[in-house]
Amino acid sequence: MFKKLLKSSLIIASLALFACEADEDLPIIEESSSEASGKLNVLATTPMIGEYVDQIGGDNINLTILMPPEANPHTYDPSPQDAGKIADADLIFYVGLKYEPAGLIKLLENSASSANVLVEVGEGVDPIEFKEGGHDEHEGHDDHDEHDEDKDHDEHEGHDDHDEHDEDKDHDEHEGHDDHEGHDDHDDHEGHEGHEGHDHGLYDPHFWFDPIRVAMAAELIKDKLIEFDSSSKTDYESSANTYIAMLNDLDKSVSELVDKVPAKNRKLITTHESLGYLESRYGVKVLTTIIPSLDSTNEISPSQLVGVMEMIEHNNIKVLFVESEAPSVYSETISSEAGIDLVTGLWVETLKENQSYKDFIMSNVELIVENLDHDDHGDHDDHDDHDDHDDHDDHDDDDHDEHEGEK
Repeated sequence: MFKKLLKSSLIIASLALFACEADEDLPIIEESSSEASGKLNVLATTPMIGEYVDQIGGDNINLTILMPPEANPHTYDPSPQDAGKIADADLIFYVGLKYEPAGLIKLLENSASSANVLVEVGEGVDPIEFKEGGHDEHEGHDDHDEHDEDKDHDEHEGHDDHDEHDEDKDHDEHEGHDDHEGHDDHDDHEGHEGHEGHDHGLYDPHFWFDPIRVAMAAELIKDKLIEFDSSSKTDYESSANTYIAMLNDLDKSVSELVDKVPAKNRKLITTHESLGYLESRYGVKVLTTIIPSLDSTNEISPSQLVGVMEMIEHNNIKVLFVESEAPSVYSETISSEAGIDLVTGLWVETLKENQSYKDFIMSNVELIVENLDHDDHGDHDDHDDHDDHDDHDDHDDDDHDEHEGEK
């Protein structure tokens, strides 16, 4: 009897050992982080978009930001690992408006689990168009000042009543922005061939220079998170309300900073067309840019370079703002020839390591405000036409004298 029990025990032990060995050879099926944690896997392409998503999603989501801090989103080269991150995402937020490189957009479309998970944030912020004509507008700019005064900024006449402008413009604190009036034909305009000098479509994607439009983005992100995770609706709404309140305060802070500069001196030249929303919202007029597109390797023609130089002289520009992500080989030349200073440190495309959006916008605006002319007697614009008239009179007198001599 004892022998039978011993034999049976050895057989059972052998079977158990075999089973353990067999288990070691079987593939281990891991749960996705979404399945394991019960949270949404959310991906954002840029740190800027990532901040907005993080502020609203908080602990209810697993957030992956595709691009590292300080990477230039225009030139980002996606890796094979990025395809896996995209495929694992339940929801993907990207800037859109042709901001990310075409290769990344193609990867998003091919690797995402479905088209429904892709959210183009830029479409939901009532984007503005890039200025028509790019650098072509430098040529024949005798009436440029009058054109600039009329273009884009009727709302900035008398900037001292900026608060009223803020309340009325674009968003009435973001309610009802889903209607997105005037934007239904957006798709028809993308890639507009008539927008010469730009390879990034008709609409400006740099909406983060307007905190009110960032609030519109926050609303969109909140709605999408609720759509995919209704169980956390209360948390998403609470976080979005808190973040939007901060953005409204930030808008007022930026307005107060800009108001320190006399309205006639709120004009600048920079290396890259990225401050259109700062101009549209706060009346800081971007007269022209050095680089005619998002590609910092693009060259400008001699006539365009002459146009920039004339613009500087005509508007009594004293500094050229050089964007860190888009330096131009022409900056030093223009600075030297025009006798103006270069202001570096403008950071326009993305967040730095551990930088918040609030720090991003305030540091950029402070840099701009500190380097614009605060002297209220800087009324060069008021005298441009007079000076030109005087020059014209002198020229007429010279012609008259020469004509008299010929007689």
